[in-house]
Amino acid sequence: MKYIILSFFSILCSLNIYAQETTDESLKIDAAFDACIAMRDAVAANDTTALLQSAKELKEAGAMDFHALRCKDDSVSSLNGHLVFDEAFADSLAAGKSVYDKADEMSRTRTHRGQTANGSILTKTCFVKAGKSTKYNFFSKGHQELAVVAENGGLVTMRIHVTNSAGLDVRHDDTKSVKRGLPQRKTSFELPTDRRNTVELEVVNCGKKDISFVVISN
Repeated sequence: MKYIILSFFSILCSLNIYAQETTDESLKIDAAFDACIAMRDAVAANDTTALLQSAKELKEAGAMDFHALRCKDDSVSSLNGHLVFDEAFADSLAAGKSVYDKADEMSRTRTHRGQTANGSILTKTCFVKAGKSTKYNFFSKGHQELAVVAENGGLVTMRIHVTNSAGLDVRHDDTKSVKRGLPQRKTSFELPTDRRNTVELEVVNCGKKDISFVVISN
């Protein structure tokens, strides 16, 4: 009995330690993650060449809309005036078109059209108010990769809570600069493969202005 109890607590400790780790290893979402960062930075620098290149790289990453990502609160607001992490939006900006006031329309268009044959990488542009947080959830199994990239000037922190019907209850929260926030975040973790797991993603806006951000998943 003592051995069972010790083993149980050992597993719990291991889960807690693993939950706090943010990976630096190569991930399947890296190409889309890097393309979104490059797009954000190109917009900030008003660099047309870099913007076109980032749009090309995001398209080559083969992402499709993360339609299964559902908002859990009333924080959903208009994306108008904010960056949409999408190659069509970037191409329009590079062409000198005024599309910030059409961000909602372009985001909806992206949702309907899809962007890849295999859909192995998922992205969705979301919104969070200054100093607030917003929660989303989705279902997942096995190896999970997750990233968030904020638009220019944004600083964010991720909180991740995973549960399932078998009693799994584990967190994969950021542990670095959680109060100050970072321009982008990335992590990966393993989930049970024998049942559906609910992943709750909370994105905290650590800055003083409303921002858009993109969620990237495998």
